Amino acid sequence: MTDQHGPEAWRERVFAADQELLARHAELVAVDNVIGLEATVARLQHDLKRSRARVKELQDVVRARDEEIAALRSSRTWRAGRALVRPFSRLRG
Repeated sequence: MTDQHGPEAWRERVFAADQELLARHAELVAVDNVIGLEATVARLQHDLKRSRARVKELQDVVRARDEEIAALRSSRTWRAGRALVRPFSRLRG
């Protein structure tokens, strides 16, 4: 028998095949991790976009409420009511 077909050569071939298989597995795991991270980034970007839109909606609501409050406080009814209630507020403390 030659060295090419001996047990040591066979072990080296098996070891090389194992190393190749492990390297391929590591590569596939890395690719899977990258795909997972890309999906997470896309989901987070979508969530951020939705959150920013919601913040804008809420800011518009607050702005509208502030305008309503300003209009209410500048009304004659509000000012007259305040003038009538002011003396009693001193009694409350």
